Amino acid sequence: MRTYEKFDLNGLHGIIRHVSNKFIVCCHGLFSNKNSKKYIEIEEMALEKGISCIRFDFRGCGESKGEFAESTLTNRIKDLDIVIKYISRKFNARYALFGSSFGGMVSIAYGKQGKTRAMAIMSTPYKIDTMLNKNFTEDLEKYDILKMAESCSHVLVIHGINDELVPCEHALKIYEKIKPPKKILFVDNDHSFSDAKERKRALEEVVRWFEKWL
Repeated sequence: MRTYEKFDLNGLHGIIRHVSNKFIVCCHGLFSNKNSKKYIEIEEMALEKGISCIRFDFRGCGESKGEFAESTLTNRIKDLDIVIKYISRKFNARYALFGSSFGGMVSIAYGKQGKTRAMAIMSTPYKIDTMLNKNFTEDLEKYDILKMAESCSHVLVIHGINDELVPCEHALKIYEKIKPPKKILFVDNDHSFSDAKERKRALEEVVRWFEKWL
């Protein structure tokens, strides 16, 4: 039986589509939100395979409360933890993380704890050179994503060969550090995966990866 739930967790707004205790937790990018096409599409694919899905807006994004200036890596890790604890408590969830761009960095930083059954990251940098604001940059300097990746396993790395923001080198370096089992896939797409056909192919790979490890 499928259920649909909107939630508000201390100002974090999101949607849960529930069919089982197996969950995909979607972590959107820096300037994105839970309603990005890739998250809506993977939600439908997951439900067909008996996997639940949760989409939410990080603080300061989409429908969630807060200021965008607060969107540091530290604060997004805290937001993700609130969501994970909620589905763990309510559904006894087994979860996998699906993160795009900055959401992939959040996924790696959270996944290094070893509580995540699997992970898929898309268009993900291991560092960001552009200064968003002083607070964001100073916070990001506290983290070594490549070092954190060494504690992660069961990870699928996907990257567009035409990514105009994050060179393919980032995907290769992250993949090199991750522990097996792991897989890397390059597709003919840009940073946002705007080509629908190639996006569908990539998302199908993500769902297959999670089916295997959840």
